[in-house]
Amino acid sequence: MSLQRQRKWGKINHLATMRKIILYSAMSLDGYIARANGDIDWLTSDDDFGYEDFFASVDTTIMGYKTYHQVLGFGEWHYSEKENFVFTRDPNRPPDPNVTFVYGDHVRFVREMKAQTGRQHIWLIGGGQVNLLLGEAGLVDELRLFVMPVSLGRGISLFEGELSANWKLTLAQPYPSGVVEMRYTFAKLAPPES
Repeated sequence: MSLQRQRKWGKINHLATMRKIILYSAMSLDGYIARANGDIDWLTSDDDFGYEDFFASVDTTIMGYKTYHQVLGFGEWHYSEKENFVFTRDPNRPPDPNVTFVYGDHVRFVREMKAQTGRQHIWLIGGGQVNLLLGEAGLVDELRLFVMPVSLGRGISLFEGELSANWKLTLAQPYPSGVVEMRYTFAKLAPPES
């Protein structure tokens, strides 16, 4: 095999083993992931929608501090077998043995995390500000969205701000409950409107 082909093959292998950031989330018909106060009381389905398989495919979670605070309100910490990172701007958060607080350059941190080999994928739990930050950096590889048959009128958007990006639809699966699972892969950042 020529050196050029070996280099090309090595690059392909490296890309194939790079960890993916997967934004896995439910959202309302009008694009909200939570009510304005962070409440998700509108998520009432008991269906699994492949959650257990997805959960087994990741070994790391990323969330913002507001989402972390909301998750704490659910009682038991459900991600104890995962490595959990909470993005914050405050370097003085009280320690929590379940998570590592990350402040500073979050984008650089995620780039380094994605480059780790021999690891499973990363679940971007959210919320909207962290989704926007990583979306703007082109670091979100896949969206797995579960559109619930409910509209909220206002709330926290999937991307809290203006993300201009192109995505390729890879799956659209309706369920009898009215939920639609949609999967997209990242195509490219779109130029901002002038």
